[in-house]
Amino acid sequence: MTHKVELLEKEKWQGHEVVFSDFADSCYAIEIKTENNAFSVKLTKQSLEKRKIIKYPQTLFHSSGKDVKVFGVIDDGQLIAGMETSIEGWDNNPRLYISLLWVDEKYRRKGIATELVSIAKSRAIEEGLRAVYLDTWSCNEHAIEFYVSQNFKLIGFDACANSNEDIEKYNVPLKLGYLL
Repeated sequence: MTHKVELLEKEKWQGHEVVFSDFADSCYAIEIKTENNAFSVKLTKQSLEKRKIIKYPQTLFHSSGKDVKVFGVIDDGQLIAGMETSIEGWDNNPRLYISLLWVDEKYRRKGIATELVSIAKSRAIEEGLRAVYLDTWSCNEHAIEFYVSQNFKLIGFDACANSNEDIEKYNVPLKLGYLL
């Protein structure tokens, strides 16, 4: 079964809520050391003692970046997948930011996310941007595996974005990027 990706109209879809849900049996542990005037960082995938449930809502057209575009897949009148992109960065050096990529659980592993990421890469090339990037969590193992399969690389992280215990809680936002 193939699904058609379409550009969603802001007037119709702004504020539409989607709920991300997944689980993790392993997370990336982050170790940061400072020695002899040098920093070293190590990310290691580690099994969890207990499965971590990931679930949070997000709304469409929430990005504050420039030229926000949301692409979606509609099946039988229902939104089953979506991706929000915007242009961010300095005017002379912008990148495409994917602020949301979501596929309904029943439609996963059917190539929809791959098609959406392909659209993001194409948009970045067409607009002369230098990269596509996004944030995902150090515990979102399935998303990380997917993005790596799409040739995204680790380009950074924020070890205290939500609390001073983000590393211990496996709650570190990882920045992944596809460089053009």
